[in-house]
Amino acid sequence: LLFGGDNKFIFVTIGAPETMLKYEAEHQRAKLRLREEYGGALCYYLGELDEKKAYDKPLDGFELFSSTLQLKLIDEVVRSKPYGSNEKDEPIDFDELMADGKVEEYFPLHHSRMRMKLVLEWASLMTKPQPLEMVREYFGEQIALFYTWYGFYNTMLWFPAIVGTLLSTTKVYFGTSDTPWVSMYGILLTLWTVLVCHLWKRLEAQRRYEWDTLEFEEQEVMRTEFMKNPATLRNAHKNEVTGAIDEYYFDEGGYFPPSGRAGRCAVTFGVIFVMDGLSILLSIFIYQHAVHPLLSMEDHMTGSTVGGVLFSATSLLLDRVFSALIARLIEWENWTTETQHEDALIVRSCLFNVVNKYFCLILVAFLINHVPIMGEDLSCPDWQCMPVVHTMLMVHFIATAMMQLAEANLLPYLKKVYTDFKMNASLKKAAGQGAPVKTPMEEALETPPFSGVFDQYSPYVFQFGYIACFTVAFPMGALFALVTNLYQLRMSAKTLVTATQRPPYSCASDIGAWQSVMDIVATASVITNSLIIGITSHSCYFYFPEMTMLQRIWAVIILEHLLFGAKIFIENVIKIEDAEASREYDRKTTMRDFHLKNTFKIELD
Repeated sequence: LLFGGDNKFIFVTIGAPETMLKYEAEHQRAKLRLREEYGGALCYYLGELDEKKAYDKPLDGFELFSSTLQLKLIDEVVRSKPYGSNEKDEPIDFDELMADGKVEEYFPLHHSRMRMKLVLEWASLMTKPQPLEMVREYFGEQIALFYTWYGFYNTMLWFPAIVGTLLSTTKVYFGTSDTPWVSMYGILLTLWTVLVCHLWKRLEAQRRYEWDTLEFEEQEVMRTEFMKNPATLRNAHKNEVTGAIDEYYFDEGGYFPPSGRAGRCAVTFGVIFVMDGLSILLSIFIYQHAVHPLLSMEDHMTGSTVGGVLFSATSLLLDRVFSALIARLIEWENWTTETQHEDALIVRSCLFNVVNKYFCLILVAFLINHVPIMGEDLSCPDWQCMPVVHTMLMVHFIATAMMQLAEANLLPYLKKVYTDFKMNASLKKAAGQGAPVKTPMEEALETPPFSGVFDQYSPYVFQFGYIACFTVAFPMGALFALVTNLYQLRMSAKTLVTATQRPPYSCASDIGAWQSVMDIVATASVITNSLIIGITSHSCYFYFPEMTMLQRIWAVIILEHLLFGAKIFIENVIKIEDAEASREYDRKTTMRDFHLKNTFKIELD
């Protein structure tokens, strides 16, 4: 906790004695894991169970409460309404205090022992499996779930990376972007995409049982921003179902006529529509005036490279502008819970980025050879668009890898140098010596806060879209992504542990609307890969040299239907719910209830 005034800073660390933590844990119904001999399930904290040493020790070395649970309990106490009979007393509102300048920042501190353990066992070892249970205990389920997904995605990338590399060698052998194996790779890639989505749902269900987050969304509390929003009615709306007065209420409204939240959402969708239109026009303009004039039968590389660079740059620029706009619009929509707020942000981001990131490839791969653009024929030389798409994707993956490396290494280094210079220049001058030793509070103050898991998921989910829908044209793309991701996984972990303020505890039972985005990608991959195989690529001529364009269109339709059938078959054969995980969860909860009733003589609620 940092107070500022007259260029002087006062750090106040807030803690609580063990007796208070135990009282608050029982009052707030905090969950701790029982020892294995009592089932190993999560159980509400009870003083009498603690006296009988029924709870397991956390992984960070504390005897009872993990450092994360301690921070959560202390934060609840600090923000709660003061004890006493004075009704005018209000809870401490740190957001308001920071806005008034009375408090500079409010943040939790890292636990040094656990922090070092995470660095040694997670961030520094490229080949060792992630200690996800340790990550969950220290950061919470939401962050642990992201790294579970990230690790799963990287594991699944090995298949297209290996097969794509083998396919690329055949392209070198044949000396062309089209080989007899392009069609087979497109089919395998589509089935792989379906498996990624479905197997992740299964793993996610296992984590819900293991981490006991099955009922999280039903127990989720309202956002502080929702409760403080001027548009939220407080103790002024009668519930139509129960007849009781709602403490907080915001009208869902409707689209016709626009009113309430729905009306605000309509404005957001209007902005997205305009941004999508701008992205489409820019893509067409770039191809028409910068790419097409440089394409020729002898040289497609120059135009394709220029196009790849310009498309990547404009996509990044529009994404930055859109991110700034959508953050304000989502806040204006005034969602009740963090899950609703996050899902709304994901859906709106998807509606824009699907166009912003993929339209340029759709334009070149599927449209320019068959549809006049602005009344002009912009078809590829000799109708060979496969090499153009190949080069554009290659430039995109290289540019993305370079940008991620710069963001992970160069930018944090430059920020650190600037912050150190700014904080220490005057002290160095006064003392005539090197920089002073900083306290953990000063170091935490100088590090940026955690930006949230949205920024963690976004680049990799859309990377998944590129690989699933377009890397038939650039099979090495999966290998590029895999190598970059394996490095970025540990760098991301290192940044989170050593170069970011410790985020407050945050729970989640699933990855939210990102799953819907992945399902859309899986469906789209059936269509795009069928079109690349039948229309963009000429690989079908290796099997049927006399095919006409009409026959190729029919081949696309037949292949698309077969792949959709295979997708439905896979989704029905592989069950999402893991029977073994469900049985293990039931076993643990049954043992817990048995021991509570018979061993500890505690009546169940």
